[in-house]
Amino acid sequence: MKVLAVQAKTLDLSESPVLEERGVDQTQLQGQQRFTGAAVFDDDERLLPLASGFLTHGLQNALISYQSCLTYGKNIGYTHDFLIGLREFADCERDSAFLDVRTYAIEEYFSHLREDQDLSTKTIRNRDSSLMAFFNKYLCRGVDDTPAPRSAANPYAEGLLSPRPLRNLVAACSVADLKELMLSTKSERERCLLQFIFDTGVRRSEVPRVTLAAIDDALDFQNSLFISAGVSEAINADYCPLYIAGSKGHSDQIKPRTTLVSRATLQRLKKYHSSPLYKMYRKQFGKADETPAFLNAEGTAYTPNSVTKLLDRVSTRALSSRRIAKKISPHKLRHGNAYAMLRSPDIGTDHLDRLVAVQKTFGHSDLSTTEVYTHIPYDLYQKLLRPGTETKTKAGEMEELVKQTRLRIDIGDSK
Repeated sequence: MKVLAVQAKTLDLSESPVLEERGVDQTQLQGQQRFTGAAVFDDDERLLPLASGFLTHGLQNALISYQSCLTYGKNIGYTHDFLIGLREFADCERDSAFLDVRTYAIEEYFSHLREDQDLSTKTIRNRDSSLMAFFNKYLCRGVDDTPAPRSAANPYAEGLLSPRPLRNLVAACSVADLKELMLSTKSERERCLLQFIFDTGVRRSEVPRVTLAAIDDALDFQNSLFISAGVSEAINADYCPLYIAGSKGHSDQIKPRTTLVSRATLQRLKKYHSSPLYKMYRKQFGKADETPAFLNAEGTAYTPNSVTKLLDRVSTRALSSRRIAKKISPHKLRHGNAYAMLRSPDIGTDHLDRLVAVQKTFGHSDLSTTEVYTHIPYDLYQKLLRPGTETKTKAGEMEELVKQTRLRIDIGDSK
């Protein structure tokens, strides 16, 4: 099974076997065409027309994002593979089994995933959601003035078919683990990035969109002095607002938000941006709002995959030297930020204040999403902390981390 998708991509389709199979007159295609669409193929490399039509319609009408398109396609393809293995669907043409399948067969598929493949309830619910979208938005409802492909009753008329997924405890990266990760690379550039992801809680997909201008704006705020009641001297803020061009917007749209970054992290980034190495690479970009805040060893912007590879590389080193117990992914750094905020006494006056702060900085539309971090009661969580750490602030932890891990970037450094 294979899923292919393109979004506003220029392609030469004049000799496409897919279009020929779908009855498109190829003589009308001249030169290269801009194309948005998707295709799902079975193990024999045959096109599955129903699944492909659903995904293509979703992409072309901005109903689903590119990543969701790939996820839906794989989940539908997995279901198709199971259905054609059943005796009643053995003679079905392509993915026509979806036109006749009844509720019991889909429930049998979920039982197979749970009992035979030992998949988690969360994974099963993910596949269930993909199938419900396929049936509700395409198979059982006509699109573009065409009749619905399926005439049989909708198996999803009453909603999802799988049990509610179990909520697992969040696996987070601690500040101690973050320090060991940073010590596992000799690059100050990489250490800056690791601390930034942890301190801001950004997703890996958001890293490439963090600009030099956004960092400069946060630094300008950091340079401001604030006077509070009962204090005679002006002080600098320990945290600064940072603009994030966030992911998770509808259909690949950007969902902006503001997060909090510690002053120590900003000052570390300022020194990185002042290094000859960064200045040399940034010349290829235009204005500050077009310049990535983080550049890799080749002088180009990080990609989400390169962020994952960085964490995989330094985690492997830290594991081999027994600095950490388990591999750490980019999202575990994000989870670590949430817990750091929840235990920081200077963020809000109580636990609920801090929970709301996490919700806002993470861009969660509903507080219930943020409450995943409260599976361990907060008072018990505090007692589980090492003695003497209860009053440490997130800003203070980041400042201490800089002192313990910062490397000098010399003129001759190439990374």
